[in-house]
Amino acid sequence: MGTTAQGAPTKAFFVEMLTRDIELSDAILDLLDNCLDGVVRQKGAHNKHNSSDYYSGYYSFITIKKDSFIIEDNCGGIPREVAEKYAFRMGRSSEKSDDELPTVGIYGIGMKRAIFKIGKSAKVFTRNDGSLYQVTIPLDWANSDDKWDFPIDDLAFPDVLSCGGTKIEISHINSRIADLWGSKDKIDEFSERLIKSIQQSYSFIIQKGFKILINEREVTPLPIKILMDKKIDGVGIKPFVYKQTFDDVSVSLVVGFYAPPPSPEDIDDENNLKRSSSDAGWTVVCNDRVVLYNDKSHFTGWGEAGVPQYHTQFIGIRGIVIFESNNPKNLPMTTTKRGIDTSSKIYSAVKDRMRQGLKMFTDYTNRWKGQNEQERKFSMMAKSVPVETLIATPLEPLTENPIKLRKNHGGYVFNPELPKPPNDKPYKMIRYSKNNEEILDLVEYFYKDRDHSITPSQIGEKCFDIILEKAHKTKDE
Repeated sequence: MGTTAQGAPTKAFFVEMLTRDIELSDAILDLLDNCLDGVVRQKGAHNKHNSSDYYSGYYSFITIKKDSFIIEDNCGGIPREVAEKYAFRMGRSSEKSDDELPTVGIYGIGMKRAIFKIGKSAKVFTRNDGSLYQVTIPLDWANSDDKWDFPIDDLAFPDVLSCGGTKIEISHINSRIADLWGSKDKIDEFSERLIKSIQQSYSFIIQKGFKILINEREVTPLPIKILMDKKIDGVGIKPFVYKQTFDDVSVSLVVGFYAPPPSPEDIDDENNLKRSSSDAGWTVVCNDRVVLYNDKSHFTGWGEAGVPQYHTQFIGIRGIVIFESNNPKNLPMTTTKRGIDTSSKIYSAVKDRMRQGLKMFTDYTNRWKGQNEQERKFSMMAKSVPVETLIATPLEPLTENPIKLRKNHGGYVFNPELPKPPNDKPYKMIRYSKNNEEILDLVEYFYKDRDHSITPSQIGEKCFDIILEKAHKTKDE
């Protein structure tokens, strides 16, 4: 009789591989994703994308201490059968489906990955359909490869999670995390970073009523707004809008200016602007979850197919793409939900539209270079409009901000007619750095006062104008 070679996996391998390539903040976001998916399973897909208060009444409270991490929600809890068969397995079973709901969980690893990223043991309390039970991940679970299952115990505490929900208590915090949370100041510092990450990733969800608290501090949203001239007809500052459905994935895209194009002085002194480069770029959303925030790389079309690379002169341009599907596997996001799956055919098609819209506003910025005062007559007339109002009513004119989408290659597009400068000649930005003392030498030369108030850009432009005038005289001679 022949022998066999062992092929069973080890727990240590799973734990190491699950947690190695994910940041702590992203692991915590996975736990929040589970909360939100619970809301969707409670309420279903009906009216999810058109409702402004879909998540109202639901919450997730996170408590971070140096020796524990707790997250508690009221999002319906885990059904007993799901806990027994699926929720605590290392990966999603082929038998498990989400009944065609617009969730973001795909691979069945988020909760386990977050738990083992943070600590070595945990208790998961959950109440679903009135039944309360506890799943325990023992401290010594990873020390043996024999038993992979976790014990489940029924509980009879009527006041615990009385509205239905889940509470995860993680203890025996891993050493690296314990160092990160070793004092109140360190916890406050980490909480601040986590709040910013949550603001970026869940603004849409928070705006729709979901409440998130970190150590009793409520997280506020960062709404995305675009400039819109409310005149229905004629030339004005309006966004490029595109909508299309690819099988079971619907796409909505808006790109435009969220602030007027900057002047050369603004570019020279970005630190004093009311906005910064961190506010510009593309945000990509999958089923309400932001997977890319204000990206300015080739992943979102910058520096490709005639679109220039991002530069401070494009600081006023912002775009958003929203993918929605009842089958989250078809959404173009990575397993960490913090990036784009560039191999997605749907994303490749949408990216062409992203570049089309992006080029429209980079070209506009270039055309108006050196004529910022004239341009302001148009951009200052436009008002900030939430992107939700621009895409909320598919294929129909909007009441507050009317735009008419037209059929175009299977999709619907609003292609705005933007203002053109009276002297529509191509402009190029001249930009270089010089020693500050040398710049002051020129200031003193022109104005006899080294402290004269003038920007480096204005000095550079003055030098250019003087030489240009001499060049024209030489040409005339």
